[in-house]
Amino acid sequence: MIPKTKSATAFRKDLYETLKEVAAGDTCLVTQKEGDNVVLISQEKYNKILHEQEVLREISIGVTDFEEGRFHSHKEALALMKKLQAKWK
Repeated sequence: MIPKTKSATAFRKDLYETLKEVAAGDTCLVTQKEGDNVVLISQEKYNKILHEQEVLREISIGVTDFEEGRFHSHKEALALMKKLQAKWK
C-alpha cells in the first residue's frame, strides 16, 4: 500500500486528522526539506512488524542450526521426549 504523503507543514496543520487516519490503519509519509522523511504507522502495525521481525529472527536461528547439524530427526526427538517423560513420572 502506498502511504499518503504530507509535507511537514501540512502534517502540522492537519495533525489531529492525520493521527485519526493513521490510527484507523493508514500509513503517512511526512516529508521535510531538511532531514530524513518520517513514516507514521499505527501501534497495531508497529506491533505486527516487531512480531514478524522476531519470527524471522527465530527462523534464521533454526536455519543456522540445521546448516550446522544441530538438529534431531523426528525419531530421535520422540525418543528424547519419551526419556524425559519417564523422568517426570
